[in-house]
Amino acid sequence: MPTSPIEWIEVRGGRVGVDTGSGALCSAALGPDGRELIGGTTGVGLLRLALPIPGYGSHFTETGTHGAPEVVREDDDTVRLTWSRLTTPHHTAPVRVEVELRSAPEGLVVRAQVRNDGDLPIPQVAFPQVLGLSAGGQDPAARVSLHASAAGHPPRVGVSGSDETRLRLSRGTVWPLRQLSMRPDDASFLETPLQRYYGYGAFEFSMKWLDYGDSRGGLTLYSRDPRYRAQGLLLERPDRARDEFALRWLHFPTIAPGSTWDSGDFVIVLHEGDWYAGARAFQEFAAEAYPYDAPPHIREALGIRSVWPAIRHAPVNFTLEELPEYAEELADPSLGLAELCVWHWWEKNGLPIILNPRLGTEDDLRAALARCRGLGVPVSLFVSHHLLRDTDESPQEWKHLNAAGQAVGDDWTYGLDFLPRFRVPFMGTHAMVRGSLLARGMRDAILAEHARLLELGATSTCWDQYWSWFEPNYNPSADGAPDEEGDRLLDVGRAIHELVRSKNPRGTFSGEMVTEQKVPVLDYTWDWRNGADLDEDAPFRYVFPQFRLNANVNEHPRGSLLAFADGGLINVMPGQMHSHRLAEHPELVATLRQLATLRRRFLRFFCEGQYRHVEGLSTSGCHARAYSHGDEVLVVLVNPTDAPSSATVAVRPEDWGGRTLSDAPRVVALDGLPADGAVTAGYEGVVEPDGLRVLLFS
Repeated sequence: MPTSPIEWIEVRGGRVGVDTGSGALCSAALGPDGRELIGGTTGVGLLRLALPIPGYGSHFTETGTHGAPEVVREDDDTVRLTWSRLTTPHHTAPVRVEVELRSAPEGLVVRAQVRNDGDLPIPQVAFPQVLGLSAGGQDPAARVSLHASAAGHPPRVGVSGSDETRLRLSRGTVWPLRQLSMRPDDASFLETPLQRYYGYGAFEFSMKWLDYGDSRGGLTLYSRDPRYRAQGLLLERPDRARDEFALRWLHFPTIAPGSTWDSGDFVIVLHEGDWYAGARAFQEFAAEAYPYDAPPHIREALGIRSVWPAIRHAPVNFTLEELPEYAEELADPSLGLAELCVWHWWEKNGLPIILNPRLGTEDDLRAALARCRGLGVPVSLFVSHHLLRDTDESPQEWKHLNAAGQAVGDDWTYGLDFLPRFRVPFMGTHAMVRGSLLARGMRDAILAEHARLLELGATSTCWDQYWSWFEPNYNPSADGAPDEEGDRLLDVGRAIHELVRSKNPRGTFSGEMVTEQKVPVLDYTWDWRNGADLDEDAPFRYVFPQFRLNANVNEHPRGSLLAFADGGLINVMPGQMHSHRLAEHPELVATLRQLATLRRRFLRFFCEGQYRHVEGLSTSGCHARAYSHGDEVLVVLVNPTDAPSSATVAVRPEDWGGRTLSDAPRVVALDGLPADGAVTAGYEGVVEPDGLRVLLFS
């Protein structure tokens, strides 16, 4: 513990201690038992600045390490820390840093401001830094093992005791004691196995929220800043022999001499229980700040359908004239499929969008889309233009340049007959570079292209790689700061969303990689995620239970069952890129009809209720998910295996503040008929292979 005096602040869920000698957060004690989440401080404060100087590019200056703060206790709830300069052995940095820590009903609100009074730019800020986080458990004999999931998922890490510590992100989980480890004799380069970095805006870190702890309690940290700036999360284990970890939230603002940077509000919440409590805390803010705006038919639909007329560098699957035949299958309302998403109708990525001439002419596309509309089937044209062609077709000012001034390249050559199928060593016919929405010309071109697709007859559009690049764009032609591409991406997305909706109230704008800021912009996602993968997306589903995260399924019914249980938008693609007709897979069609009927029957839970994941559930022999709607509870359980399974489920709504169940549920099977197995507050029964049960407590 620090030797300097500590300023204590009572906060939601416990109390925190601020070391007055360094400005570090040196204690986070859960109430009411006082369990400590922070093991101590090494004199390192909450903020660190990258400050390259000649001959020392990695030079930095840090609060606490390079200067003690002036501490002002404004009242019982607020502590203000100020540094007028920070001095290292190599440089005195004339920067003014102010950090405010304030107790509020939502938690500990932390905010920083940095004024650069020097003559060197500051390209990175680490804030907040929460260091010395302790391992969750206390069992020195704890062991980590791999175990197979009863739900049929791939092997997962099993934890107990001190190894139960985990970092839960919106779409992924890190087990630091397992994954950030090195043998004592390991001399790996820069000890990089002891750290993980997650850029914000896609994949695991797609919501500015995290929860650090275990099943007994933890620390939630989230940002209320609506800006979509280049940033990321660094998880680090500074000493391989100690069960302590550091969290650093990294920003890349390039603070010019004479300018000021503001962090926006971060909120720290201490809580008992698992990450669900932390997700509820973020939901209190996010649900109002980022309202979902999808049309009713998307909210209510079971899923969508995706097809590939062509696969790059391979013979076509079907021509544009045949597209209405695929749409005709979706016209059956009993399938519950909202629209047809068409991939790879273009010749190559980038701008302008060029129709693949092997599929037909532009007139053929217009005629095919008109026939689909006549069938009552909306068509979404998938587009890929965030990556530009590395040719003279792409203006230099549109390109994303790294700090060395280089365009960042990609070669997405692939095809079903290549060995290997992706990034084939002997082919390079489709080389691309990253484009940046920090170019007004590129933004204008994208909007014009989407307007043209709607004029051709598309109802909707879907944007490939709808995320901002994780690194700043240093193109001198950029019309914004290097870290601001995400804000421009949102602006363009809002304009497309408005354009699509103005043409047709059933029109949608979808894309890859949702974030909380994109919830009002995207009607659903098109990610490469399967039904089983939605388990990792649980925090996002919890915070935004009505938002439609897609789950791709092939002809096997298991994917549809798992996706249904987790409330995903089922993206039907039998044969994947081969684009089989639905008629070729009657078992899949039968399953979709059954699931669509069940979704309509229990629609209030999916469209108005709260997704609970496994909060309040104890299960064995099945994959189960809970939903609540007022005092009602719905549980969907699946046996995703090839053999009958003895499944048990016990439901405790009191875990989320609901009423204790004293009755048995109504149970229905996949076919909608009543089924056996109901017991008080749960289920006990044998479920057939790839079987499903719905439990309703009303």
